[in-house]
Amino acid sequence: MLEVDFVIWLTLITFVKSEVCQKLSACKCQTSDGVVDLSALPSFTNIKDPQNYLNDWNPCAARPCGNTGKDDVSICQTSNTAISYVNGYLRTARFIGEVGKDLVLHYTGDNVTGTTNLRQSSISLICVPNSAVNNLTAKGEKVAGDVNYIFTLRSPHACLVPNPGLSAGSVLLILLFVAVMVYIIGGMLFLRFYRGASGVEMIPNYEFWKDFPLLVKDGMIFTFRGCNGAKESNKYFSVKYKKLINLKKVCE
Repeated sequence: MLEVDFVIWLTLITFVKSEVCQKLSACKCQTSDGVVDLSALPSFTNIKDPQNYLNDWNPCAARPCGNTGKDDVSICQTSNTAISYVNGYLRTARFIGEVGKDLVLHYTGDNVTGTTNLRQSSISLICVPNSAVNNLTAKGEKVAGDVNYIFTLRSPHACLVPNPGLSAGSVLLILLFVAVMVYIIGGMLFLRFYRGASGVEMIPNYEFWKDFPLLVKDGMIFTFRGCNGAKESNKYFSVKYKKLINLKKVCE
């Protein structure tokens, strides 16, 4: 059986899969688990923001924008004096963030007259499953004067439509389960027939797993209480290891 000279676990690390939604079209993106497809959304018109501008959004098809003379427009803004502005060209659409958490559809439009500042629009895509309502809210500029306009879409079409078959997460769980079974069963067979082990000694790395709760405890103390917690606990890891590590030394 392999001996572990010394092991320090100061924290439990959970690897979380985070995946960008890859753009397929101006209103559709894909992850390994499925797609977000906005193509069934209607066009939104005359959505008033706090500055009393009227905003039009066409998610999937280009449209002209008022008196600007511009085409390929997705988001058009009109002032109360009937002056229109391009706040988002369809071709500039890009998906930012993670599906189900902070997915945003972002656009860039024209420069502000006489400056190099680009008009921008960001639409937060909020999944509302089992709803028949598509609601677009215009919140105005992110910061006054920055011409970065914020919207929120609440819609069932903002939800991820799973791919048929197993998702990537399911495949990873299956692989993890198989790996654990191979480790346990293979390790027990090896120790039994090649080392002559019996009883609990057949458990692979038994000494380590026996002390695992204590290692986790010390790691959690350090993680949530920092060096103060480590100094207060002043505990040694298992004396079964050849090298004894005092948590106080880690913080010196």
